Amino acid sequence: MKNTYFTSYFPLISIILFSVSLAILTELKTLELLKQIGIYRGMQEFFSPTWINFAIFFVFFLIYFMVFAALKLIANTLLELSLLFFTKDSNGESLRKIRAGSFFYLGGGTLSLAFVQSFYGIVIVLLLATLGYFIFFVYKIQETLTFGGLIGLVLFQTLSWFTFFMTVTYVCLQLYNSIIASLPI
Repeated sequence: MKNTYFTSYFPLISIILFSVSLAILTELKTLELLKQIGIYRGMQEFFSPTWINFAIFFVFFLIYFMVFAALKLIANTLLELSLLFFTKDSNGESLRKIRAGSFFYLGGGTLSLAFVQSFYGIVIVLLLATLGYFIFFVYKIQETLTFGGLIGLVLFQTLSWFTFFMTVTYVCLQLYNSIIASLPI
C-alpha cells in the first residue's frame, strides 16, 4: 500500500456501521414495546410515524456511537501500552504494520448490517472481527516480540479487557440491585 493513511478512516466507518446496525435493531424493539404498552398511538397525535422512527433511531445511534468511540479510545490506549511494555520496537513500525487490521472491523461492520434483526448475530460478528484483528495484530508484530513479550502482551490485553468488562458488569448489577431494593414492594 503506497499511502499509509489510506486506512485511517476505516475505524470511523466501522463504528458508524456497527452503531447503525444496533440502532436499527434497538429502534425496532423499542417501537414494538411502545406499541405493546400503548404509548406509540399517543405519540402519533403529536408527531408523524416517520419522525418518531427517526428520533428513536437517532438517539440510539448516538448512544451506540459514543459507546463504540469510547471503546475504540480504550482499545488504542491498551494497544499502545502493550506495545510500550512488551515490544522491542521503539520507532513505531509496529503501529504502521497493524494499521491494515482495521479491514476486519470494516468488514464486520458491513456484515453486521445483514443481522439487524438479530442481536446475537451482530454481537457474534463483532466478536469475530475482534478475534480476527487480535490474531492479525499478534501475527504482524511477532518479529518485534520475545516469547516472554508475546505471552505478556496477550495476557495484558486479555486481563485488561476482562477486568474492564467485569467492572462494568459489577457496577451495573450493583446499580440494578440498589434500584430494586429501593422499590416499595
